[in-house]
Amino acid sequence: MNKYIWGMVWIFAACRGEVDPPVVVDIEQVDPSGQELVFWYQHTLKREDRLNDLLAEFNAGNVYGISVRGEYAGGYKDIFNKMVVGIQGGILPALVVAYNNQANAYFANEGAVDLAPYMSSVRWGLTAEALQDYYSDFLAQDRFDGVQIALPPNRSLELLYYNADWLRELGHHQPPEDWATFVALCRRAKVVPFSKNGSGRSLGWVLPADASRLASMVFGLGGDFIDEQQRAYTLDSPEVREALLMLRELVVDGALELAFESDEGLRDFLTGEVLFFLGSSTGIPHVESAVAAGLGFNWQVAPLPHSTPEPVLNVYGASVAVCRTTAAKQLAAWLFLKWFTEPEQQARWVEASGYFPARKGAAEHLQAYFAEHPRYERAFAWLDAGRGEPGVRGYTRVRRLIAEAMTAVLEGEDMDAALADLQQKADATLTE
Repeated sequence: MNKYIWGMVWIFAACRGEVDPPVVVDIEQVDPSGQELVFWYQHTLKREDRLNDLLAEFNAGNVYGISVRGEYAGGYKDIFNKMVVGIQGGILPALVVAYNNQANAYFANEGAVDLAPYMSSVRWGLTAEALQDYYSDFLAQDRFDGVQIALPPNRSLELLYYNADWLRELGHHQPPEDWATFVALCRRAKVVPFSKNGSGRSLGWVLPADASRLASMVFGLGGDFIDEQQRAYTLDSPEVREALLMLRELVVDGALELAFESDEGLRDFLTGEVLFFLGSSTGIPHVESAVAAGLGFNWQVAPLPHSTPEPVLNVYGASVAVCRTTAAKQLAAWLFLKWFTEPEQQARWVEASGYFPARKGAAEHLQAYFAEHPRYERAFAWLDAGRGEPGVRGYTRVRRLIAEAMTAVLEGEDMDAALADLQQKADATLTE
C-alpha cells in the first residue's frame, strides 16, 4: 500500500493554471529523469551561497539529470502568501521552505504532498538505518495523522545565553538549573552590575513578548501549548500562569524589561547590561565574534531552568515541503531532499548556516566545526531533549495572540481575563 500515492496528483499547466483529473500513480514506476525543479527559500548571503553550491553539486552528480534551481522568494510570510496564490492559480514551485503549520496548510489545500510513501518506497525510499539516523522528534514535528507533510533539513534550539564572568561575580560558577535560583540571580544582577558595565543600567533579563520565548519557559515547567492530540490549546494552564507570574514579578522588581526592538536583548548582553538573554542556537557564531570584538567577557549557553527531571528545550525551524505538481517532479524533488539530508551534505549545511542537522550521522563530519565552536558542540548534546511548538494550521495567528496576551499581563492587566480570552481565540482557529 505504501508504494502508491492514493489521492490526487494535480498536473499544472503553468500558463493557464489548469488541473488534470485526479489519478492514482505507482511511484515505483515513475521516471524522474530530466526534471527541472524550482526551490523557493528564504536564505540570503552566506547561507544562500552555500545552498546554491550544494544545488550545483546535486545537479552535476545525480544520475537522473535532475536540475534544481534555487530562488529567493522573500521571508517566511512572503513565501506563504506566494504559496496561497500559487495553490489558487495552479502554479507552484517543486520545493518550498515551510514551518510545519504552513506545510500543514499547504497539504490541507492540496498544495503539498505526503512524503511518507516516498520515504517508505522500495525503490526510492530510505533504508531502515537511514530512517533511524534522523532525529525522530524532528520528523514527528512534520507528521500529522500519519501524513509526513514536510522533511526537516535542519533545526534550532532555544538557548539561555549567560555572562559567565558576571555570574561568578555574583557567587555562582554554574548556570541556574531551577527557576528560584534564576529569579534570585536576575534580582541580584539589578543591584550588582557587571564589573565591565560602564552604562549604569543593570538587570537580569531582557525578553520580547514572543510565543517561542514563553513556550521555552512553559516546556521547562512541564507544560505545553496544545494537548497531545493537537485538538485543543492549553494556554490557560497552571504552567503558563506560573511562567507569566514569574515574569511579571521580575518586571515589577525592575530585574526584567520587555524588549520592543529586534535583537534588543542581544545588544544589551554584549554591552554587559544584561546577565541573561534567550535566543536561537543559530546566534552562537555571531555572539562569539561580537563579544570578542567588544568587552571580551566569558560567556556560555545552557538550557533554561526547569522543574522537570531533565531539561526540555524548545526546538524549531522550517522544513521543506514537496509541492503538488506532477508525479515526475514530485519524485525528483523527493530525491533531492533525500540527498540534501544525507550526513555529508548536512555537515556542510551546518557549517554555512549554524543550524543543527536533522541526522545524527552528521556529527562525525563536524569534528572540526565542533573544535572551532565549542558552545555549539555543547548544545548539540541537548538535541534529544527538544520539544516543538504546535504545528497545526493557524498557529501563526495564535503566536500573535500569545504575544499580545503576554504583553498585556506583563504590563499589569488581569491575567485571568487575558488568558481566558487567549484560550477562546486560539481554540477558535482550530475550527476555522
